[in-house]
Amino acid sequence: MTDLKVLVVEDEALMRERLVDMLYKAGASQVVECDNAASARAAFEASEFHIILLDLGLPDGNGHELMTEFKDIRKEQHIVLVTADDSIESIQRAISAGANGYVVKPYSQEKIHDVVNNFAMVHGGDMAIIRGLNRHH
Repeated sequence: MTDLKVLVVEDEALMRERLVDMLYKAGASQVVECDNAASARAAFEASEFHIILLDLGLPDGNGHELMTEFKDIRKEQHIVLVTADDSIESIQRAISAGANGYVVKPYSQEKIHDVVNNFAMVHGGDMAIIRGLNRHH
């Protein structure tokens, strides 16, 4: 795997732009952006993604429910939840529901590098992606 395709589901435009920029810097080759649950479902059905970054609070749905839907369709889908809620309860709920990670806003380049690096390690330790990460530090 040399191309890293990411789906970003984030309703706040500024946060989404920042996240997309960080993902490209972290080695993503393609990022698809959605600002609500309906468009995320359509994108998920239309294509496959290596990583999905999913905001918990969406205007037309709940990130936990959307993650469950996605995991029911593609059990191995790598999903990282993003939220401003840093409570232990929220993190535990996300992980026990099947999330592959949890990022607390505000996003930092380091956190996003960790998300991509984590995916690369879990899915065969793709050296091209890891080398790409190291170039940007």
